[in-house]
Amino acid sequence: MNRRAFCSAFLGVAAPSGELTVIFFLSTVCPISNAYTDRIQSLFSRYAGKPVHFVLLNPNANETEEETRAYSRYVEFPVPLRKDVGNAVADRYNARLTPEAVLLDQAGKVRYQGAIDDARNPARVKVEALRQAIDAVLANQPVPNEGLRAFGCSIKRVRTKS
Repeated sequence: MNRRAFCSAFLGVAAPSGELTVIFFLSTVCPISNAYTDRIQSLFSRYAGKPVHFVLLNPNANETEEETRAYSRYVEFPVPLRKDVGNAVADRYNARLTPEAVLLDQAGKVRYQGAIDDARNPARVKVEALRQAIDAVLANQPVPNEGLRAFGCSIKRVRTKS
């Protein structure tokens, strides 16, 4: 399945052709995920007008769609935070934590997956791994820090019947 078809089928949004897609897995209640709100807003600003498409997903089964919508309005992200119903997208990318980011290139290939940066405290950030990955892919360069390990709260998955 190509990136456009994937975005349409799983996310209910059309990914613009020729753009990178950044998927953020976020939580409404995880304090580590919530500590990244300003840094995510900064990424939106940094890449405004550039060929980068952002998708925000809440994969946690223990957080409702209503809570997700309310949180999205509260933090005022420029794109809505959507529920990843049945954690289908998190499962597809084997995402385990919130916050966690996945960067897809124009062909839908995963070019980076992991932490947004290397420190919960913004004053201690030394490696802005996601920003570096986006910049590298936009410049047709290799991605540095591939897969900087994400840290945060575990995704609460839908229980499957055995």
